[in-house]
Amino acid sequence: MTVETRPDQRPSLLPLLWVLLFFTWLFAVPALALESALSGWSFMGSPSAAALAKSDRLAMWAEILAVAVPLVGVVLALITRRNAPMRVFGTILFLSVVVIGCVWVAESRHNPAPAPTPVYRGCQEHSGGDNRCPGG
Repeated sequence: MTVETRPDQRPSLLPLLWVLLFFTWLFAVPALALESALSGWSFMGSPSAAALAKSDRLAMWAEILAVAVPLVGVVLALITRRNAPMRVFGTILFLSVVVIGCVWVAESRHNPAPAPTPVYRGCQEHSGGDNRCPGG
């Protein structure tokens, strides 16, 4: 099947761009998320601070790509007034935002804010010394 075009009309590269955007979202986002999960996981003991920082950085990029790629697809579909890509990328964008929102809520419940450090308000007797308070 060949696509006939008028001599003065060039074929559009937009369908190719939408396919590239879709496969970028389909493969790059899960790959980054998986790499993030694996780099923050240790087989023996707890992971190092560098591994946790790398894991957080990869998770951030996965979240950015999960929203940015479909957003570009939606914007291109709106500009060119194409309904099918707008529906596809709009659905992908909605699902990405819902999943990222669920991850953020679960993460905030899993990592509560640290307890405030207690403020020292009195004298404390130390071993090997006297029981006088400093300053008096």
